Amino acid sequence: MRNDDKTSLPLVSVVIPFYRNVGWLCEAVDSVLQQDYKNYEIIVVNDGSSEDVSEFLDRYQNKIRYFYKENGGAASARNLGIREAQGEYIAFLDSDDLWKENKLSLQIAEMIKHNAVWSYCDFETFGDNTKTVVKHMTKKDIGIYNFVSPYIGTPTVVIQKNILILNSFQFDENLKYGQDAFLWECIIDKYPILFINQCLASVRIRGNNAGKRASVQIKARVKIYDKCIKKIPNYKKKKSFIYRTAISFCRFGGLFVKEDSKSKFNELIAKVFFLCPYLLFKTDRLFNKNF
Repeated sequence: MRNDDKTSLPLVSVVIPFYRNVGWLCEAVDSVLQQDYKNYEIIVVNDGSSEDVSEFLDRYQNKIRYFYKENGGAASARNLGIREAQGEYIAFLDSDDLWKENKLSLQIAEMIKHNAVWSYCDFETFGDNTKTVVKHMTKKDIGIYNFVSPYIGTPTVVIQKNILILNSFQFDENLKYGQDAFLWECIIDKYPILFINQCLASVRIRGNNAGKRASVQIKARVKIYDKCIKKIPNYKKKKSFIYRTAISFCRFGGLFVKEDSKSKFNELIAKVFFLCPYLLFKTDRLFNKNF
């Protein structure tokens, strides 16, 4: 629940979707409880997990708001968390990721200072005893989100709740992958994003991360382009010819690969078809800073 320390600072609702690995969930919740920002609520949404969470609930029942739902994916779990949020701001944290202890205090202060309705920051990746800080472009360069790689890490985002509600923004529950990229595309077309040039979050990288597969990259990019980007007014002026050509290559490659297949041959074919658009996406980011 909300921290007991009364403060004039705005309430932040921290939305954490959960499906597997209760141990990691405990670490994620602990990283919120250790924040030096003292006005928050923690919303944990159990997305139909089969794991025993009784010990977790015994340990944290007075520190979180807990919701259980039938399995529908991370997007539906986050959307439920948004609907239940009571805070002025909403912050997202995945159940296997962590925050630095000054994450909320610094990010909220910068948003208030710059009158920003949403923001994101640098993050580091960790796993297999290694850590790598992910560097981003400056806030002037982000433009309309290009999703060549995960520049806007979901656990780094803080946004005013009223922006989501007034515009009916939510995570697309019909997208299996790339729901966050889809939402960022929709929001950034209307509201500039503030970049916090500090590493304030740690994102766990697992060897079987689906988002790493070339087959997923091909299918997700085309879906997001068709469902969101093409509907943005004057999108051709906001997306370069190089970028649109890369999408066309993805669309062609998608005819030959299966998104959900774990076949090594399928992934090999996907890598072959994704090589050209990948290089085009990188070229576009290099030469077309404003997208």
